[in-house]
Amino acid sequence: MRKILRIIIILVLLIAILYFMFANSKDEITTEDTLIIGLDDSFPPMGFRNDSNELVGFDIDLAKKVGEELGMKVKFQPISWADKEQEINSGKIDCIWNGFAYTEERAEIMTLSDIYIKGEMYFILKNGSLIKSQDELKGKRIGVQNGSVQQTDLENSEFGKNIEILEYNDFLTAFMDLDSNGIDAVYCSSITGNYLITSLKKDYITIPSENISKASGSVIAFKKGNTELKDKIQNAFNKLLDEGKLDEISIKWFGKDMFYRKVEN
Repeated sequence: MRKILRIIIILVLLIAILYFMFANSKDEITTEDTLIIGLDDSFPPMGFRNDSNELVGFDIDLAKKVGEELGMKVKFQPISWADKEQEINSGKIDCIWNGFAYTEERAEIMTLSDIYIKGEMYFILKNGSLIKSQDELKGKRIGVQNGSVQQTDLENSEFGKNIEILEYNDFLTAFMDLDSNGIDAVYCSSITGNYLITSLKKDYITIPSENISKASGSVIAFKKGNTELKDKIQNAFNKLLDEGKLDEISIKWFGKDMFYRKVEN
């Protein structure tokens, strides 16, 4: 009986030790000095894997620079773009920083930063296409990224009722399907489109969109009500932008200053 009692005591002590080890380990991972950023790691030029499988991109460089300014470690967490709202609401990530487009609908369910870069929405087609206008795309197959604002805007537009919308996990796959005539066009932001057209070295043509897009620029998204972290990141970003310390990042990825600055009245 005493032997059984000793075994029970030892097991209880082992469980207690393991519990405290796990608790301390968890605390180290989730300290306030670490910013966990959710992103789609196949979304050039904002965040993607290079040939060495390293995570690079415009927003990657921006986040690292802001992290340095705040003295915070930055951890990038690839997520399913279609499940981004659940990821941020669950607390698995602190924010979404990945070419995240501002819409009024998103502003209702998340806390958003100021817009920091803008791009127009357009259709990309293969060179030689006989289609010359958005109206001529009716009845055609249009590729979008699953979970993107472009998908939402197309599905909710009058124009979207007259086309077949095909969803892709990323724009690179959509472009591959465009090349193989699987779709007639890709609908995306000029920020992403211009970069991909240049990097893929293809003679694509573009057609501007009309009465579709509700997005007005890219923002950083936080869990609804988390204004403390939003203000912390926003203030550091604004400081670096005002001091001209972010200009080289924009020039590196776009060849020019692409930052959007609000005009104060």
